Amino acid sequence: MIEESPVQTEFAERQTTWFGALQLMLIALLASTAFLTGDGPAVAEGMTTWLVLGFTLLGSFWGIYQILCPTVRFYRQWPAFLLSLSMVAMLVAVFGNSDDGDFRASVNSWWQWVAFAVGFLLINQLFHTERVARGIIAVMVAIAVALSCIGIYDSLVKIPELRSEYFAGTERQRVAMLQDAGISDTRVGSPGRYHFESRIQSPEPYVTFALTNSLAGFLAPWFTLLLLTTLTPGQQLMRKKEIFKLLVLIGIVAFCMVLTKSRSACCAVALSVLIAGVFLKSYRTVAIKATVVLGGIGCVVFVLGLLTHRLDTKILTEAVKSLDFRMEYWESSTAMATDNFWMGVGPGNFRDHYTLYKKVAASESIADPHNWPLEILTNFGVLVLLLICGVFATAYHRFTVLTHQTCESEVNARHLASRFPELSANKIYLAGVVGCLLGLLIDQLSYALIPLSVFYVALPVFVIVIFLLQGWVDRGVLNRSHVLVAFVCWLLNLMVAGGISYPGVAFSGWLLLGLAISSWRVPFKPGEHVLMPKSQRWTILAIMVSLPLLAFVTSHRPVTASDYHLMNARFYLSQNQLNPAAKHLQQAIEDDPYGIDAHILYANVLFMKLSQSADEELMSEYETLVSQTLMLNTKSQMNFELFSQQALLLYQHYQLPDALERALAYAKHESELYPENAYIWARLAVCQYYAGQLSEMEASIERALSLDAENPHLEFKLSNRRLLEADFAGWKGHRVYFEKIDESVEQCLDHLRNKAKQQ
Repeated sequence: MIEESPVQTEFAERQTTWFGALQLMLIALLASTAFLTGDGPAVAEGMTTWLVLGFTLLGSFWGIYQILCPTVRFYRQWPAFLLSLSMVAMLVAVFGNSDDGDFRASVNSWWQWVAFAVGFLLINQLFHTERVARGIIAVMVAIAVALSCIGIYDSLVKIPELRSEYFAGTERQRVAMLQDAGISDTRVGSPGRYHFESRIQSPEPYVTFALTNSLAGFLAPWFTLLLLTTLTPGQQLMRKKEIFKLLVLIGIVAFCMVLTKSRSACCAVALSVLIAGVFLKSYRTVAIKATVVLGGIGCVVFVLGLLTHRLDTKILTEAVKSLDFRMEYWESSTAMATDNFWMGVGPGNFRDHYTLYKKVAASESIADPHNWPLEILTNFGVLVLLLICGVFATAYHRFTVLTHQTCESEVNARHLASRFPELSANKIYLAGVVGCLLGLLIDQLSYALIPLSVFYVALPVFVIVIFLLQGWVDRGVLNRSHVLVAFVCWLLNLMVAGGISYPGVAFSGWLLLGLAISSWRVPFKPGEHVLMPKSQRWTILAIMVSLPLLAFVTSHRPVTASDYHLMNARFYLSQNQLNPAAKHLQQAIEDDPYGIDAHILYANVLFMKLSQSADEELMSEYETLVSQTLMLNTKSQMNFELFSQQALLLYQHYQLPDALERALAYAKHESELYPENAYIWARLAVCQYYAGQLSEMEASIERALSLDAENPHLEFKLSNRRLLEADFAGWKGHRVYFEKIDESVEQCLDHLRNKAKQQ
């Protein structure tokens, strides 16, 4: 036996230390993603920049590891390369749409995709032993069970208490709760109030997620993997008590999933099991067992839902209605994709562009198409969609190669263990706990949406579940096919529910795909696991180190610095101190010139001051700021609506012709951005009336009434809306539009026609 020299021993120890530390940090970051769950708009606003910074920093540490440990081998594979290549292709959509889109939203959304790519690359480079994979899955399943317990409590206890508090309170108390929720138009029947009341009357849990469908999208693949593992846990675990433990965990997650009423997640679980049974011959026996167990669990959980009054027949009868909504989304999104086929509309811009294609009968303006191929196609164009499909196709090819090469010999096991030292199970669990705490810390440092009570429940449940799963982690078996089926479940759910750009949902899929194509007890093919030349290692280091620096400069620092001043500005505004608020808003704009929120809030402060005096200098500053804000995103109908209403108020209060011209121009642009909206055409008719354009006014009124007749949603009917629904501070008590401020839009249009006939 040849003894290793002291230098070789030192290198081996250094490599082992770095490799283990990188694994632990990656596990912690992956665990934290279940608590940093921003949806599409949240990602666009920069609420997940801490997560992006974490993954890119870890990537730079991995680059340093490549330099410090020259004997480290690089795992070359097509899926990670194609995903990295797609990140570069996405830049075409980011910069190609910068002139007429929200550039800040595009940059923030692109960096989230970079975090996905870096995370997927590191998963493939760092997780190559089955025991580590089992430990990671145990951590993610424990988090899923913990969130399910909280979701069940929310649905059965917390949400009913909130509903009771709201409807049992006085009108003043209800208005206070609405205002606390950020709803300014608190009239009975207003769209904001209608949707708030509808939400609290629905018992669906959200926990740490922005949407209940996102919670279901996170739970579905881990439920699938847990179910399949229960059916084939390994020979050493084929004992009744072990199976009973797993069945309890399955029941908890299943009950929470059903409480979300997410039909897409439930169907994805069933379809993934059936599809795998058809295409994977070795899996068919397990698929039959899983189908039977799924049927039994489904019946039990559905009965529990009926007994707790959380489910009714509407979950089935409204399925067709829900599918109709999806068809509306997909039809409009397909039209958008056709018009922007080559480079999309840019990430973060879907919601603003969607209004141009939205149908009259559609229920809402959505932030994504609820379909992952359409989401990628509309955001980035066809090239990126082909690259992402290439990632999945090459990953499946790699999966089939590994399946055919599976070899469980002790020689191969020792060979892989020598290259990839295994973490102890306790270290993996500790990394999971650190990840949960990291999620709490980052949330509290940024947007503080997660109540601390979540962690008081989540951490103890996490520990209990880990205790129940440690036998499987130590002695069980992880079937590669089961991991792939869980990934297919994730992908199928995203076909209907969307969320491939939501970190809380997306990282589960990339983790499962990475684990499915990792080498467990399988020797690497020649040329697949290679020693890189020094020049290539330095190139990787340069790229990886540049990513967190660029992310910090272009996204994290401007967003967080601006948010700090925005927070202070809102505080001073709540104290009615305009001058300190204005200074913070000016600084927020300087810190992030592309951030629209600071521009809008500062314009509102200036507009508030204009209610007292039409000072020429103040008016000039306000008009300049409005122009800058609208130039930052020329496709935002909501921004044009805001400033159109403000301009009309200025005209009516001070009789300023320029203000009327702006109000009319902005309203016309609104009608171009959102042509199927009756409310916008009604407001355009008002502007045309004051501008003396009576024939145009009549055409706009006819258009508004025609669209209103086609609209099936009562809360959006013109008879339930007001011409001024925004609550402009400083302008309360001013007479707006007509003699009767409380007239509905429908009544106002009749009033306009009568006035026009008298002229």
